[in-house]
Amino acid sequence: MKKLLVGSLIILGSSAAVTASADDFGVTATIDYTTDYVFRGVSLAESAIQPGVEVAFGDAYVGAWVSTAIGDTSIFAGDELDLYAGYGLSLSDDLSADVGITYYHYPQGGGLFETDDGAAGTYEVFAGLSYDTVLSPSLYGYYDFTLEAFTVEGGLGHSLELGGKSSLDLGLTAGLVDGDGFSYEYGLLSAALGYAFTEDVSAYVGANYALSSEDTLIGSPTIEFDDIDLDLGDNKLFFGAGVSAGF
Repeated sequence: MKKLLVGSLIILGSSAAVTASADDFGVTATIDYTTDYVFRGVSLAESAIQPGVEVAFGDAYVGAWVSTAIGDTSIFAGDELDLYAGYGLSLSDDLSADVGITYYHYPQGGGLFETDDGAAGTYEVFAGLSYDTVLSPSLYGYYDFTLEAFTVEGGLGHSLELGGKSSLDLGLTAGLVDGDGFSYEYGLLSAALGYAFTEDVSAYVGANYALSSEDTLIGSPTIEFDDIDLDLGDNKLFFGAGVSAGF
């Protein structure tokens, strides 16, 4: 799971994971397919495969997450590698906090850990609160040092047991991005049908509807050999599926 989206419910490209652990140690592997990679109200690629792995020890965790665009539309979308680490702690029986750092790397933009202009990568820190009650509210803040951008994001979610091993997971996320020379608001509605094969292996299929205050979401791109004509809009419906396994 991509930690930047912690606090929101299942969204395509970030599957919910079930982690099996022994002595407070656990490893979770995920792989997802999405018809559009939307990150904070911006379309970054259509039709992407997104594997990830996370290792947790006690309240600390580290992970890696990859997005690789596929199909004709991958011509305008670069790959992405996210490396992250964080620490979660309980403030009370129902309130928990989460802090950490993420490095976003874009291989087509340059070498690993090159961040001079942000083309090859950026560093971001995050902190958030989650409350274990009805609708599971959460509030997170992010600051990207390379882009000089601050993001605040709130989320609500609810899971409905459908009997047996199935569930319907609903989510709502809204956020505001304020950067150096740019600012916009975004939102995401999500619904996913999940199925637990075992205590450690689960899968989902779902749909999302993204909104943005700017024209940052891909509509119907027309790809030609020597030209790329992108139809951008302020809303987007997209779908996806994924599998996760804990060890």
